[in-house]
Amino acid sequence: AQDADVGVNSLQTYQISPSGHFVLNIQTRGDGSKYAELVLEKGLDREEQTELRLILTALDGGIPPKSATVPIIIDILDADDNEPVFNQSTYATRVWENASTGTLVVKVEAFDPDEGLNGDIVYSFGSHTPAKVRELFFLDSVNGELRVKGLLDFEESKMYEIYIQAKDRGSNPGQGHCKVLVEIIDVNDNAPEITVTSVYSPVPEDAL
Repeated sequence: AQDADVGVNSLQTYQISPSGHFVLNIQTRGDGSKYAELVLEKGLDREEQTELRLILTALDGGIPPKSATVPIIIDILDADDNEPVFNQSTYATRVWENASTGTLVVKVEAFDPDEGLNGDIVYSFGSHTPAKVRELFFLDSVNGELRVKGLLDFEESKMYEIYIQAKDRGSNPGQGHCKVLVEIIDVNDNAPEITVTSVYSPVPEDAL
């Protein structure tokens, strides 16, 4: 700020409206004029507040002092400081062993409060997912839908334990994890087999 007066009637100090985050650091130049630096004192969280509105006041030393004000609007930019979180840590579901390809098994869902790419979630199988699971199930990376991909056989496996991860697209991506338990329901797809073993054992006609 500038003040054409001199001496005590010139610009003497600045004040900032309270915010809980910023303070003023008032500096004096070599010619005696003063200026203010806005200093961040407490961390910001965009998920709590997307902007701050402050009022900067300049006061001279007159009696009574004269003042001028200017609004300061601070837009808080997003940082990738949150990890995706699933709405359930474990999902349990059942599917028939003769389920056709494309049958929906379960839809997992994670949430990341960050903005833009920092909150854009990509779903994938966990790094230790067996190749057999990848052959039998398909996971949509965008919407989190797990669907049947291959032929399920109750006689081969009655349960599958599948680990799924959610990762954001930020520069420092966070990860969340969940587990899906898929129970395979048996279908009556096998006919009984009768095995006859021949044993020679003569029986007399008058046997009782």
